[in-house]
Order: sequence, then C-alpha cells, then structure tokens
Amino acid sequence: MGNRDFSDSIKLEVIKANLEKNSGDICCEVCGKKLVSISECHFDHIEPYAKGGKSSLDNCQILCVECNLKKNDKQLKDFVLEENAKRFFAGESLTQTEPNPEVNIVKSVSDKITKEEFDNIISDFIDRKGNIHKVDFGREYNHLPSIHYVRQYYGDLNNLKKAFGIVDMSYNWNRETIKTALYEYLERNGEIFQKDLIKSNGLPSLPCILSYYPEYKNFTDIKRGLCEIDVPENWTVDNAITAGKAFLEHNNKITQKDLNSRNNLPSANVINKLFGSLANYQELVGCEVTQRNEYITDKQIENAINLVFNNGDYIIESQQVFFEKFKYSQSVIQKRYGSFLNFCNKYNIKVEKSKKPKYTKREVDDAISNWVMKGNSIPPMKELARLGLPSQSVILKYYEDWKEPFYLYEKMFEEVNRNKS
Repeated sequence: MGNRDFSDSIKLEVIKANLEKNSGDICCEVCGKKLVSISECHFDHIEPYAKGGKSSLDNCQILCVECNLKKNDKQLKDFVLEENAKRFFAGESLTQTEPNPEVNIVKSVSDKITKEEFDNIISDFIDRKGNIHKVDFGREYNHLPSIHYVRQYYGDLNNLKKAFGIVDMSYNWNRETIKTALYEYLERNGEIFQKDLIKSNGLPSLPCILSYYPEYKNFTDIKRGLCEIDVPENWTVDNAITAGKAFLEHNNKITQKDLNSRNNLPSANVINKLFGSLANYQELVGCEVTQRNEYITDKQIENAINLVFNNGDYIIESQQVFFEKFKYSQSVIQKRYGSFLNFCNKYNIKVEKSKKPKYTKREVDDAISNWVMKGNSIPPMKELARLGLPSQSVILKYYEDWKEPFYLYEKMFEEVNRNKS
C-alpha cells in the first residue's frame, strides 16, 4: 500500500478549502472548533487508512486532536452518529450540533452552473482583473467555471466581453480595417515584423489576419501580398548575397545573431545550406570574417567529453545541461554527426531525460515543497529547470506569480518548525 502520510501539497489544498469553507478560519470538520495553529490540526483519512483508504486529496480532512483521537479508524459518518447518540442519551440537546459532514458539500464540477451563477462569477472576476482571456479559464487559481459555459451561454468569448462592457478591438476587424492598420503602422515605423502583431500596437494578431485573408498562408505572404513589401520568394545564392550587401550599407558587419528575417537576411540554416558556413558567406558579401570553423579531430572531441564527465559514468541529465559544460557548440555536433542522438550513440552517452516532463498541479506543489523543506531559497527564474523544478510557465498555469508557491511553503514550514520548538 502507498504512504500513509498526506503529501504537503495535499495538506495545502485541504487547508485552503477549509479556509474558504469557514470564511477565513480553520475549523474541525466534526465539532467545528476553531483551530489557530497547524499543531492543533490532524490531517485525517475520511476512509480509514487501515481499511484501505488512500492518502489522496478527496480522502483528507482536518480534525482537531480530540476528535481525531476519538475517531480512531471509524468511518466519519458512523463516528458522528455515535457522538450524537451519546450526547442525546446523556440528555444534551442536538439543536446546536454541527451539520452532518455529508451536508454543505461544495458543488462539484459535474453540477451544472446556471447562467445567473456563471454571470456572477465572471462579473466578480472582471471587477477584480479588469479583463478576461481564454487562458484565465485554464488556470486553477482563478476558480473559474469550464470555458464550455462561455460557448453555452454566449457563443464565444467576444460575445461575453461585449455583454460585460469590455471594449475589444477585435470586434472591429475586417479585411479593410486590417489593411488600413497595417499600412498606418508601416508609415509610422517603416517596417513590420511578426512580433509587432499585438493589440498594444493597434494591430490584429497573425491568426486574425489569416482568418480574414485565407489566400495568405503565413506572415511572409502577408508582407509580400498585403503590405507590398519586397520579400524574396526563396533564398538563393544570388539574392542572399544581394541581401547581405544591402545590410552592410547600414551596418559594419554581419554576425550570427543578425541572420533573421527582421534584418531581411537568410537564417543561419539557409546560410549553412547555401554557403557551407557563415565565414564563406561573409567573404562573398565583403564583410569581416568573424567566424571560421577549423576542423575538430575525434581526439579533441573525446578530450572535451572527458572534461565533462571527468572519467566518470557517461550519463547526462539532458542535452541542454550537457552543452552548458561541453567545449564545442551544438552546431558543431549537428554538422559532424547529423544529430545529438547519433553523437550520444557513438560515445555511449546515456541521456536520462531527453524531454522535460509535463507537471500536474500536485507534481508542481510536491517539487516546490521538497525544495523548500530542504532549506533552499527561491532560485532565479532562469535556473528553475536546471535545478529540476517546474519552469516559470508551468508554475504560472497554477499560480498568479511563479514565486507564490515558494512563499506559501516557506510560511507553512516556518509555522511547523515554530510549533515544534
């Protein structure tokens, strides 16, 4: 059978549910006694562990010490009935008895939410946040109903926003207004890139443009056809050289970071296909050569591998971690061996995880609570994945701020340690 103890993430969820149920207080689920410290709480199995109950969220509740000791392994319902029977037999009134624990159950997600209830929830959210987006319905901490209620009661999110008085520029987009917005932006800025297609620039998104202009397949088509910007159909040796020379008229040199569509230059992959290397391309356009790859021998690569593993086991956590320590770049390995996998096979390198796992809310909480419990401080955002923690984007799926769960568990463990001392 699994672990008898509830995980810290389950305890946190039960505490939050109890606070919400009791208007900011923590109360025993049986007698209703207000509990002021975690040392007074017992996290109890509703279905006794000794009878097969699991240490899961839906089988956990908070009891005071007295009720938990009385309950032992009895079912909660039987325990409450027995306690009430004893009180009644002793001549006490049951009018003040706390309600049966099977009453006051929070409406489950399977219960249908009426339009009035839905509107009240959405109105409260908009009052607090000022707006509402599709992603808000997928974040647990917002406590919003399923987005299918939006379609059921309003058809789509735009109609919902209209109903709640949110001005959304997307209501006004059509073929003519899109074209006008793009031309006005070009007049003000002289150029336009895909990253510019955002509301703050007064522009529609790329999917919005493509929905009104289905004859275009991508942003390059839009620049060429709708904005009438001269964008090469396909990069060739000739037009790549011409683009490079044009770039040098306003810049001193061409480097690896300059190779992108924002500069009207081919990508690094195109340069490697057409010219073999950036150095060859730089020579042909009359630019200072900033990078020339010398041939790297097998012996040099083997020496670099030994430096990474220090003659230990050839096991790595991930490709990213490996190249943080490896002397040569990923492009060198790619060109030499075709892929990182081929490289690992040749030198018998084992990759423990080739892809970052997805995290559930429970896994996020467990990972962070374990990190905090060991006395670690909150790491820099960029270091999360490297330290084996969920990334910022994963944490933000469940919390409003990526540091929030770290603060929550720090506070929880401080309280626990304070009560132990």
